[in-house]
Amino acid sequence: MKFKQEADEPAATKKQRDIHKIQAEYKGKPRKEVATNFRLKTGHDCLAAHLRKTGIYGSSECIICQMPNSTMDEEHLLCCPNFDTDQRVLKNIIKLYWDSRAMMR
Repeated sequence: MKFKQEADEPAATKKQRDIHKIQAEYKGKPRKEVATNFRLKTGHDCLAAHLRKTGIYGSSECIICQMPNSTMDEEHLLCCPNFDTDQRVLKNIIKLYWDSRAMMR
């Protein structure tokens, strides 16, 4: 029954419910951490994969390491060779995200 209710629910309401879930999850955390996680979870980030979808970039390839067939998204940040190994090992996605944004300018 719950599935049918969710299936009948308008898409805008579903997105809003998901946004409220993310907000509750990160309540009281530093703004930078909240913003990063929110952007990555909703897919509205400043990485090449999303910027290609919006027409800002022509390719979703990582513009930092420029590895062929790489898609610059959250998953790639954790293995991109141009980032500090310690940050990748610690999986510090917040630092990796903001460092990547700085490198893209």
